Amino acid sequence: MGSLFTTGKVTLTSGTVVNAGSEITGITNGAVFLDFLAGTVTLPEGSTAPLTRPMTKNLNDLGLNQCNSIGIWCSDADATYQIGSAISMSDHQLSHVINNYGFNTVRIDIPNNSTPTASNQIFFMASTDGWLGYSFPRISHQRGSISSTSTNSYVIELSKHVGAYNQFMITTVNTHASNSIDLQIEYSEDGSTWFIDQGYTTAVAVAGGATPDAFDSWASEVEHHFYRIKVKSTSSGNHATFEIYYNFVNDRGSAFL
Repeated sequence: MGSLFTTGKVTLTSGTVVNAGSEITGITNGAVFLDFLAGTVTLPEGSTAPLTRPMTKNLNDLGLNQCNSIGIWCSDADATYQIGSAISMSDHQLSHVINNYGFNTVRIDIPNNSTPTASNQIFFMASTDGWLGYSFPRISHQRGSISSTSTNSYVIELSKHVGAYNQFMITTVNTHASNSIDLQIEYSEDGSTWFIDQGYTTAVAVAGGATPDAFDSWASEVEHHFYRIKVKSTSSGNHATFEIYYNFVNDRGSAFL
């Protein structure tokens, strides 16, 4: 009977306790290293600390030198993977499963596709068995929230590469007691040339001082390659606090071993 390896329990520098088996969030662009011999995950500088996280097991303690199967999910489908010394993948998928292949290291290179930068996520499950034996889902989502304050000019508050997802939801809440914000949502196919989405060619104003807080709710199933949201103060000098909640869903496909 083989052993399973995944994320271990860790206390973040903020004091938040993340239980074993949880996805790792707050990862910036760069290289993520999985070292199964030592049982550690090393995140790129600028990610949520601690940058070195434990796994639930390590090969050294088990007296072994390799795992033989793995499933990995990353929130950005443009990430590339180096598994051991022989397998390199860059196939625009969110999840991958490799069986019957020996390795003890994995490198995940996450591209600079996200604003905020440290908003990428990963999850993995590996085994010493040749067959993973874990039903690794293709169906997945990434979600998060941003708190900020508007300025006189538009600021890109959220920008994401969303290839491989098919449902997109963004809700922007004005939490200020009186001041209003303007927002626009844009899309792109190459991450460089942007177009204003339908319904936002004229900025959408979200008033302050409402009870409950006023919000703009946007949802789409149009599978553009990138989406982003820009926010500014409606009236110059009258800035407002706000929160953005986002959820991008891939609900196509099925679990597989």
